[in-house]
Amino acid sequence: MTRYFIGDLRSRSLAVRNLDVLSGPWSDRIGAPESVDVTVDMNSPEIRSLNLRNVATPAKAYLGVEEGGVIMACGPIWTRNYDRDAGTLKLGALGWGSYYNHRLILPLLAKTIGLDQWTVPDPADPTKTIPNPLLSTVINGVSLGTRAKRLIQQAHLWTGGALPIVFQDDELADLTKTYLGADFKSVGEAIKQISELENGPEMKFQSRFTTDGMGVEALFRTGTVAQPLLTSQSVPLWDLTAPQSAASGLKIDEDASEMGSMAWQTGGRQADTVLVARAYDPLLVDAGYPLMELADTSHSGVSVQATLDSYAADDVAAGRYSTETWSFTAQAKPVDADGNPAGPAVGSYAVGDFADLGVAPFDPATGRGDAYLQDGGPFRHRIVGLSGDEKGDSIKIQLAPKVGI
Repeated sequence: MTRYFIGDLRSRSLAVRNLDVLSGPWSDRIGAPESVDVTVDMNSPEIRSLNLRNVATPAKAYLGVEEGGVIMACGPIWTRNYDRDAGTLKLGALGWGSYYNHRLILPLLAKTIGLDQWTVPDPADPTKTIPNPLLSTVINGVSLGTRAKRLIQQAHLWTGGALPIVFQDDELADLTKTYLGADFKSVGEAIKQISELENGPEMKFQSRFTTDGMGVEALFRTGTVAQPLLTSQSVPLWDLTAPQSAASGLKIDEDASEMGSMAWQTGGRQADTVLVARAYDPLLVDAGYPLMELADTSHSGVSVQATLDSYAADDVAAGRYSTETWSFTAQAKPVDADGNPAGPAVGSYAVGDFADLGVAPFDPATGRGDAYLQDGGPFRHRIVGLSGDEKGDSIKIQLAPKVGI
């Protein structure tokens, strides 16, 4: 059963446990906050009794959606739109991580220190000033995921600044990072940058009901040094060509715009010089493709030739193939004619998990199988997006772009 709910951000307590909605699309994607958008009928006596102007206050309340006890998306309400003539109210919420775009990386001292003390004389040159080190946030000896955790925990030290977030244990690592207070960088921006580092961990605020069932909290999950990806051990299987399959609507979008046999890289600008790297792979040309070139100027700060060469080599390796992106629709709770489970049910898989898609080989005599994927076989992809609506009948599943299928 699809159910929408509203609660108080800071206290985590539920205020509305079953919100009747006209529409309620939601989505969850890797690298982006979850989203929930609902429209309710203000002409309904039940809705009027909820006093949503006070209960569903933007930036003070959360909105979420669950499927069979599993929260699919939840977070602070940021937008509210009332249309009196239409008799509707729209609420828009984003995942818990969106809150930290509104918090800065600052120690508690920043609240009370004199504004004339944000800079101090430079010990190396007293005629100059530097940012006051007391306002810096220094995080050392922990992994990238724990660094993000520490940034959130520091933000929670401020009065009124704590959300109901549960954290994993620390992970140690020989890393150090300093954030200057005078940069006024948001916690959300820093977390995003940590994830985007090479081998940076994936991160997710995973919503769940509290053990007493009276509220909602979120587990801040991060990948580890050994396993940066957030994924489970189970791999659901959808058989796309089986009779009465629980999956339908398969779409495969292919993009060859990043293919190429010759790759160029430029760097050295920060060292006031010009570095050029070049790599060539004859595979495509030998197979009858026309020559295609790739150029990347985004590594202008690289001053080591070998490093630039490796980027060019990576480009031609990736350029051998087009990119395919698969998506399909799955029944939320598939059952057979006897009412028994007949495929993966919503809540048993999540964004980040791997999934197998079964496709039968094409038989031209009978027309069975898949006429496009004629060799058939299981195809393994990673789930990067889930979305649904108030009907709760089906889940749209977006799979990670795949190169070299």
